[in-house]
Amino acid sequence: MNKLFSRQRGKGRPIIFLHGFPMHQAIWDDFGEKFSATNTVISVDLPGFGKSPLLATGFSLDDVAAQVLEFVLAHKLSGSVLVGHSLGGYVSLAMVHKMPELFSGLVLFHSTAYADNAERKASRDKVIEFVEKNGAIPFTTNFIAPLFADSQHADVERVKQIAATTSPDTVIGYSQAMRDRQDHVKTLISFEKPTLFLAGDKDPGISTGSVYEQAKDCQNAEIHILKNVAHMGMFENSGDAASRIKDFLKKT
Repeated sequence: MNKLFSRQRGKGRPIIFLHGFPMHQAIWDDFGEKFSATNTVISVDLPGFGKSPLLATGFSLDDVAAQVLEFVLAHKLSGSVLVGHSLGGYVSLAMVHKMPELFSGLVLFHSTAYADNAERKASRDKVIEFVEKNGAIPFTTNFIAPLFADSQHADVERVKQIAATTSPDTVIGYSQAMRDRQDHVKTLISFEKPTLFLAGDKDPGISTGSVYEQAKDCQNAEIHILKNVAHMGMFENSGDAASRIKDFLKKT
C-alpha cells in the first residue's frame, strides 16, 4: 500500500506539485490555491519528508519516482501535469523517463535535467559529513536564506520552519541520491508533451544559460525567466510564476 502523504484541493484536470529539498508539500499551500478554482491540485510529500515514511537506506531517485508513480496510478491521475521544484524536478524527470504516457505536461521549476558535476558531488559529500557530525537542523535552517535573492524575504522564516522538520536520515539519503542521479537530457528530448522551464535570473545554482541549453533540443519546450528571483519563485514572484503555469496549462 502506498503511504505517501498528500494534500488535495480544487476540481478539474489534476496538477501534481512536487517539492524541493529539504522541504515538504506545505511550500505549495498558498501557491497551489492559485490553481484550485480550475484544477485539482495535489501536493505530495516525497518519501521521508513531511508525513511520508522514508525509503530504506541506499535508495535512489528512481526508487522515489517509483513510489510517486505508484501514487499517481493508485489515484487515477493519468493525464496530469507535473510541476517539480528543484529536487521535485529531478523526481519528475525520473517519472517521465519511466512512464511518459501518464503525463500531459512537465514544469521544471528551478530544476535541471543535468546530473551533478564533480564540484556539486563534492558539495553533497560535505553536506553528508556535516549532518552526520552535527545533525540536520544546523544544516536545514542555514540552507534556506541563500535560496532567496533577498535573504530577508518575508517567507524565509516560514520555509525554515518547514525545512527544520526534516530528519538527518532524510537529508543524508537524499544528498546521496541527488549526488548519484542520472542525467535526464535524453528524457527531455524524447518527451513529446509540452515542457515549461521556469528559472530565476538570480539563481546561483541553475544558470539561465544552462536552462536554454537543455531546452534547445526539446520537442515542445518554452522558457520563462523570473526577474529578481533566485530559487524560490513560488514565494519570490508567485504572481508571475503562477501566470506562466496557467498559460502553459492551456497548451497541454
